[in-house]
This record gives sequence, structure tokens and C-alpha cells, in this order.
Amino acid sequence: MRAQTIVNQFETFAPQSLAVPGDPIGWQLGDPNQEVNTILTTLDVRPEVVEEAIARGAEMIFAHHPAMFRPAKNLVETNPQNAMYAELLRHHIAVYAAHTNLDRAQGGMNDWLASALGLEHVVPFIETGDEAQMGRIGQLAKSMSLADFVAQVKTAFNVAGLRVIANDLDRSISRVAILGGDGGKFYLDAKAAGADVYVTGDVYYHTGHDMLAADLPVIDPGHHIEQIMKQKVADQLNHWSDQNHWHIKAVVSQLSTDPYRFM
Repeated sequence: MRAQTIVNQFETFAPQSLAVPGDPIGWQLGDPNQEVNTILTTLDVRPEVVEEAIARGAEMIFAHHPAMFRPAKNLVETNPQNAMYAELLRHHIAVYAAHTNLDRAQGGMNDWLASALGLEHVVPFIETGDEAQMGRIGQLAKSMSLADFVAQVKTAFNVAGLRVIANDLDRSISRVAILGGDGGKFYLDAKAAGADVYVTGDVYYHTGHDMLAADLPVIDPGHHIEQIMKQKVADQLNHWSDQNHWHIKAVVSQLSTDPYRFM
């Protein structure tokens, strides 16, 4: 099966038009017309992930985060990133990335995250004036204290630690907003939508002070919770393969690409 045929099907679900302008999504490396039998799904394209793809015989890597987020200034292989690109090309592994288009897609990244938290009656909470709506907000099945919800977030996303920005951990919450990735700047949108708590990653120090002043509790479980896409995308690709008789197999990267450790 041609790699581009697979991508054409995927982009009916998460079209490139949904992406934030300037986001370097789409084909990153390799030949979109090459034949593919095995696809490795991953959050990030890192050297260890490339080694895994080679070991598992994958001809294509499907990632969430673009491999070439910042353009290379040269292709000298003493640079680890360039060496990774060269290894991909040497092994004829094509790389495709679906980033903010997957974040914004209906039934995509933020719906998966909301589902993992058990949210009901989920809708977008950031209106952009077009079909590309960001973030999700929904209701918990029953109200709970913020402290209990923090524990639920840790379990749902299998994280060893997280950051909580709150004036009162005993506060009762029921309405939850979530935005995967770096979503700190949207905390006022979450508050305006009626969120009792906002879950997002990469919150900056001074933004944290502003969140406290706004009296909106915020939970930062990290950027890596977006790894939920690995299994979800693999399942969808395998479903399409069965449906369309593609005879391809999508496999999930078994590696963690989270750069942080909690000690």
C-alpha cells in the first residue's frame, strides 16, 4: 500500500486545514509514494524511536509532533538530529506528522484526553470562528474535591507526578476543561467557559501566578500525556486497513519519549 493512500484516508479525519497556521505538519521525510506494510505510531520522533522502527521493520513512522519542527541549517551528521534524519533516509522510512490538526479534529486528541478523564457532554471550549475548535470541556459523572480529581488525573494518564496550581485543594469541582500540549495561555477561555478546573501542560511560572489570581485551579500533568495518540491512531489505521483490505499493520511504539523524570 502506498504511504500517500494511507495519509489521504487519515486526512479525511484530521484535514490539514484544521492545523494552526505555520504548524509544520504533514510529510517530514522520505517518499510518500513508497510501499508500506508496517507503520510505527509515536508521539515524538527521536533517535531511539528510529532504532525501534528499524528493528520492527516499519517503512513509515506516524508521529504527533513534527520531526522537523525547526528547519535544519545543515545536514552534517555530527549533529544528532541530522544523524537521525540520515538514518531514516538510509533505511527508507517515511515520516508523517499530524499535530494541531489532530488536536483540533472531532474525535481526535482532545476528545481522547477528555474521555480518559471520564468527562461527559464534551464540547470545544475555544471558539475560533471556523471548524477548527480547540480544547474540550465536559462534566464529571459526579462532583469531587480538587484533591481527589488530581489523583484521578494521575491515574488516568499514568503519571508519577504533576503540578497543581490552586488556592484550595478541598474545592468541589464538576466541570473540567482540557487542552493537550502547551495550553497555559488559554486559561481565561477555560474560566469563561465555566470550568471549575483546567488541565493542560507546560504552564509557565508567571502564568501560574495569573491563574492563582484568577482563582482557576489548573493541573499540569505534562505534555507527554498526548502519548494517548499512539494506540488511538494505530487502532484507527488498523481499522481502515481491515475495512479497505490494505494489508498493512500499525504498531505502537513501546518507548517513552518524555524528557522529564520525577525523583
